[in-house]
Amino acid sequence: MINGVLDQAQPFGPLGKGERLALVDVGSGVFEGYCHGGRAQERAYGGAVVGQALAAAYRTVEDDRSVHSLHAYFLRAVTPELPTRYVSDAVRDGRSYSVRQVTASQGGKEALTMSVSFKLPQPEGSRRQPGMPDVPGPEGLDDGFAFRPATHPLRTAVECRQVPDAVGPDEGQIERFAWFRSVGALPDDPALHACALAYISDAPLAPTALVPYGEPRPVGVVLASLDHAMWFHRPFRADEWLLYACRSRLAGDGRTLAYGEFWDRRGQLVASVVQEALLRARA
Repeated sequence: MINGVLDQAQPFGPLGKGERLALVDVGSGVFEGYCHGGRAQERAYGGAVVGQALAAAYRTVEDDRSVHSLHAYFLRAVTPELPTRYVSDAVRDGRSYSVRQVTASQGGKEALTMSVSFKLPQPEGSRRQPGMPDVPGPEGLDDGFAFRPATHPLRTAVECRQVPDAVGPDEGQIERFAWFRSVGALPDDPALHACALAYISDAPLAPTALVPYGEPRPVGVVLASLDHAMWFHRPFRADEWLLYACRSRLAGDGRTLAYGEFWDRRGQLVASVVQEALLRARA
């Protein structure tokens, strides 16, 4: 079904209609799409690149398989002004699992490499998980994207309600919580919801390390994602409120490491994220 939804490239359309993740099929596992700007408008938003790369991988596997993990490395920034090309190569198709290797490039230079693993539905086994963080619901909370212009592509695609920042109980650990959902309803396609969550996941995670600076864009600090990994645990809807619990546990040697968890309103852990980012003073 994802082929029917993501069949044209529209970089600035609403995420609720799937346009942000749309790709043009060039043929032989090659796709092209446009990514909008992120923190620095001259550079594409990393979540858009990851979301489109996952969409490219999805379009080269059988419809009965769903993503359970992805591991990406950001190699260089891409510009929103030019199309980004995604090449999805089949690494393996087993009886239960499939692996795809996606390379994103622009102007002939590689910008991202990502391994994606898909699986068939499995018999339900034992389940366990920690308890959901005890935080207020999204109703009545402040807009977490209020510092961005109203026309910023992220604000027109994603709703964010910020729980007041808090430093965790362990020395050096920073915790931040926010509720997210797409602006507008998404089609009933689990693949599209997975791509949408990948798109959302990059926005607040690494910036958790900026909480001690007291502002979302501190002057003189460089923050840039180096890699991005996600694990998808159970079905969810990206157009319904999901709590994103972000924790920055380490900063040093010019890098920071952050962990994220997505929870639905029933208290189920639906996805986990880990990201390392460059964090250093601007030269």
